[in-house]
Amino acid sequence: MSQSLRELALLLGPKFRGLFRLFGRGELRHPLRLLFFAALAGLFIWAIYAGSAWFLHYVMQVELVGALIPRKLMSLVLLILISILLVSTTISSFSVFFLSDDLGLLMSAPVPIGSLYYARFVEMVGYSSWMVLLFGLPVFLAFGKVYAAGPGYYLALAGLFPALILIPGALGSIIAALLTRLFSARRSRDLIVILVVLGFVLLYLLIRAMKPERLLDGDSFGTMMEFLDMFRAPESSFLPTQWMTDFLFPLLEGRHPHSWLPALGVWGTAAAGVAISGWVGTPLYRAAYDRAQQGRIRAADRPGRGRLLGRWLDRCGVGLTGTLLAKELRLFMRDTNQWLQLVLLGALAAVYVLNFAYLRLAEFSWFVLYTVNHVMLGLVLAGVAVRFVFPAVSLEGRAWWIVRSAPVSLSAFLHAKLLIHLVPLALMGLGLSMLSCWIIGVPLAFGAFSAALVLSLSLSVSAMGVGIGALFPRFTVENPAKIPTGIGGVSFMIASMSYVLVFLLASVYPTMVLYRLPQRSVVHPGWLASSVGVMVVLAVLGPWVPMALGLRKLGRRED
Repeated sequence: MSQSLRELALLLGPKFRGLFRLFGRGELRHPLRLLFFAALAGLFIWAIYAGSAWFLHYVMQVELVGALIPRKLMSLVLLILISILLVSTTISSFSVFFLSDDLGLLMSAPVPIGSLYYARFVEMVGYSSWMVLLFGLPVFLAFGKVYAAGPGYYLALAGLFPALILIPGALGSIIAALLTRLFSARRSRDLIVILVVLGFVLLYLLIRAMKPERLLDGDSFGTMMEFLDMFRAPESSFLPTQWMTDFLFPLLEGRHPHSWLPALGVWGTAAAGVAISGWVGTPLYRAAYDRAQQGRIRAADRPGRGRLLGRWLDRCGVGLTGTLLAKELRLFMRDTNQWLQLVLLGALAAVYVLNFAYLRLAEFSWFVLYTVNHVMLGLVLAGVAVRFVFPAVSLEGRAWWIVRSAPVSLSAFLHAKLLIHLVPLALMGLGLSMLSCWIIGVPLAFGAFSAALVLSLSLSVSAMGVGIGALFPRFTVENPAKIPTGIGGVSFMIASMSYVLVFLLASVYPTMVLYRLPQRSVVHPGWLASSVGVMVVLAVLGPWVPMALGLRKLGRRED
């Protein structure tokens, strides 16, 4: 046992030293820059904490069910967190277990396969869970603040959360090992995208099965007892999230838990999951790693078969700009992880439109839904762009030196990246905007105004994704999924969401003037001119500033 622990420490030592050295080089070497990003992260964590506390205060004031809803909310938040962790750990397992650059050296060294497997397991869990912990824990701290919980609640929270992380980590590693043993790692990563889409749809169906729109219609409950039973009904007793809720909530209310069995069940499930992961993954690890190194034969490489869209792209590649666009399109078609994201975008669009149809049950005016639609659309564009647009520059990888040595200006290179990613993002935004406007039933003039807003937001968000991605390039990252997880990805999310909110806030008064135009209400010319001026300035500076900063940063790189 002690020998295994020493081997585990030796394997994890370089990872921890590399993590500590991260703060002394590259994008974090300047202390003011580190302080700035730490302050931004702290601000977001505080916002989640304050927003959760406010929402809980508001919910607890609801008559009759105010004391019942928080327990349901805690169970739902835990279910969402464990679902996100399961997806994240499964995706991370492919890169950490089978596709890391240092595995070639470690596999050829006299390292016991069991110690190597568990070292990779610890690394994978750390990579995939830190962000969920960072932005999920404030919600539970808000529960403690609202209920004025004692130290027992916080001790139990600190004791149970590691187990909650280990359960999806064990499941994710088992799924990755089995898939990689059956298929190559390249195909397994393609399959995992489909699994993510299926998991996303499944989670949505679980939430829809709870029928949250019933809260908007008091007549749909039948009797008051049915209404109360909906909140009193226990959730599945086989879920670790329910066990954790059963143990935490009495402590939250200042009572002693009825039994320690729920806590023991959570940790017992975590321990069993880790043991089963080692039992399944260790014997399969070397064979799965060997299979992960296998390539695949494309149809174009077989006799008598040509490249997909090859001749058409060759005809389009006229001039420098056409050549760059043809190159980007070829890379997009060859990278399955990129174009399979269109499936995820399609599922996201369907869920968005379906949810907007349910919002009509609230009987809000079409103008309120029209305004809310723009805010939701802007946040969706920013969320899609962090995975779809932001990694565009970093995906050049170790071939970046070819771009720098080619007779291609960096400006043309960045603009080709912008154009190739702007088109699908703008089409998605326009499609969602038009469908939402059709569902709401807005007049034609407001539909045209919505299309103009979405196009402007798409251009700015895409330019921010390319520009900030050039400011924080990660050419040596092993897995493209890790590109948005650094400081650059966090900076892009903060900048893009802030831009969306400020731009849409500036558009509120012009939209209000257009809405009240038939009523001939009073218009303040100064307010209207100021709002339009702010929109124009933001629409111009939003795309230009990040692209200029990214161009300047790339031009100064020496590698």
